[in-house]
Amino acid sequence: MEINDIKIAKYFSLNEFQCPCCKCVMIHPELLKRLISLRQKVHCAIYINSGYRCKKENDKVGGVPNSYHRYGMAADIFVREIPPPDLATYADIAGFNGIGLYNSFVHVDVRPIKDHWKG
Repeated sequence: MEINDIKIAKYFSLNEFQCPCCKCVMIHPELLKRLISLRQKVHCAIYINSGYRCKKENDKVGGVPNSYHRYGMAADIFVREIPPPDLATYADIAGFNGIGLYNSFVHVDVRPIKDHWKG
């Protein structure tokens, strides 16, 4: 059993959110709550491309310096059965404030004010 191989909700394990370089994890409770809500709305598995990122990993992937990923408040996600534009709509319904639409994934975060963009 790996260190972060812990079920944290019906649909998610802690290791899905861990930083790929250092295996550290930080996850804001509101992010998890909204991801669970989103999962219940789409009725399909949600895959996390990127959850928490330490500074080194964030720099490596070209993330902005104060990325919400750095604080455990963001995740880049995809659902195999749902195209990103439709997933972004579901994310809005689930209450995410930050929603970034990309070609193969959707960035979701729990920032304090709404901000939607295309990347």
